[in-house]
Amino acid sequence: MNPASNIPTVSVVIIGRNEGERLRQCLASVDQAQWQILSHDVWYVDSRSTDDSMRVASEAGANCILLDDPTPCAAKARNLGWTAARGEFILFLDGDTQLAPGFVQAALATLDDPTLCAAWGHRRESNPGQSIYTRVLDLDWVYPIGRSLYFGGDVLVRRSALEQVGGFDPTLMAGEEPELCARMRACGWQIEHLDEPMTRHDLAVRSLRAYLLRCYRSGIAYAEVAHRMSSLGDPLWQREALRDFRHGVIFALFPLALLLAWWLQASVALGLLGLAALMIARTAWRCRDKAAGDPLLCIQYALHSHLQKLPALAGQLAWRRAHADSVEVGLVEYKDGETAPPQTGSRVKRALAWALTPLARANRVVAQRWLKLWRFSCLQEAIGRPLDATNIVLGRIELEGTRNISIGRNALIHPGVHLETQGAGRIDIGDNVVLSTGVHLVAFDHVVIEDNSMVGEYSSIRDANHVASTDSIRDSGHEHAPIYVGPNAWIGRGVTVLKGASIGRNCIVGANAVVTRPLAAGSRAVGIPARALQSASPL
Repeated sequence: MNPASNIPTVSVVIIGRNEGERLRQCLASVDQAQWQILSHDVWYVDSRSTDDSMRVASEAGANCILLDDPTPCAAKARNLGWTAARGEFILFLDGDTQLAPGFVQAALATLDDPTLCAAWGHRRESNPGQSIYTRVLDLDWVYPIGRSLYFGGDVLVRRSALEQVGGFDPTLMAGEEPELCARMRACGWQIEHLDEPMTRHDLAVRSLRAYLLRCYRSGIAYAEVAHRMSSLGDPLWQREALRDFRHGVIFALFPLALLLAWWLQASVALGLLGLAALMIARTAWRCRDKAAGDPLLCIQYALHSHLQKLPALAGQLAWRRAHADSVEVGLVEYKDGETAPPQTGSRVKRALAWALTPLARANRVVAQRWLKLWRFSCLQEAIGRPLDATNIVLGRIELEGTRNISIGRNALIHPGVHLETQGAGRIDIGDNVVLSTGVHLVAFDHVVIEDNSMVGEYSSIRDANHVASTDSIRDSGHEHAPIYVGPNAWIGRGVTVLKGASIGRNCIVGANAVVTRPLAAGSRAVGIPARALQSASPL
């Protein structure tokens, strides 16, 4: 209180880090506010900016303080500011906001009620059109008016209430305002949310990376504050944190559930998609008051409300792991244009990988086994005869023509294999044969691959050629002769085997060779056309 005039004194505490032009606009908005006869001073607390923020604030007349801390956070900066200031009321602002001219007068009038410790108003984005991310996140600032459980980063607070509870908890990297409010409410104070414009905010989220980091940080805040509130016996964020954790797990598992449902029965998968669509529609309807007259924005916000729970789940898991190891999660900077600590990206990557590891394990143990069984069944159905259960089919197989194919035992068939028979053509594959990715087998006559042979990636074995024609090669017909691949032969990557060729027992054919004639048993052949190496000893 100003003793000379009995007029309350307001200290404006602005915190920032590399805010640049945003800080300049913030300081200008404070200067242009409707102070009238109110006494006020301005304090700027800088968290080790690498730009000229300190100079900008000093030139604007602010009292400047450097938070020289290796792990800066909003709680530490605000504490440094309000303890240095002397105002009866503290107006906290973030350096990326612009103060509404009439907010201080409206808030002070509300704080005539001695039961209130704080008053806050509406924070909205100054440029919601800067990106789809900012457009939907702008609606996150819309809260009900009246008595509230907590306030955000912009608020007018009684100094006496801050002193009573000891200010913000400096160990919190996020969610420091709700935690402070819980301690204030425990002392009997109340908080009022005014139906008044308070600040315009520049979120500066213009990329998917920034959006995901912000959601990740909110997950950290939910987990940490919920844990603190649990120890205080306060219900704040208990239900919300648990709900977001459960929803995050469900959404992480949803693609796997959808895939499994599709394999079992397409109608079940369609039902799951319909259920997801109904959830989105329900959320869009519930938030219609936030974006009145803009149904598209309601749908976008509904999608955001659900999808954000995946990075938020990673944030919750990161905090739980850090808490179990008795270490700090650390500051997470998300804004586009900020210089984030080099650890931030790797930390988020580690957290996401840790969160998704159970899903990856489930995919490997469950989904991959179902996939193999499904592909085995599809191949068996396509060739129209039982396959031995020892065969393994690792991917989708393409079949063309009459499908006159037989496969022995314990074959290993990789994705992208193409099997084609035309007319009386037949393909016979023996036991323990490996057909690698992209192998093509085409039979107009007869292709035989004996036991224990291996065919390398993208090799082609075709027993027919088009007949040369000056009219239409496509319609000129084929000339064909059988192909034989003997036991324990090894055909390298990209080999072509043409009609009438044969590859003897234990023969090895080098990569990219073209086999046009018989190769003797035990030989090693390379080249175009393939020839046995003279120095190679028969196997």
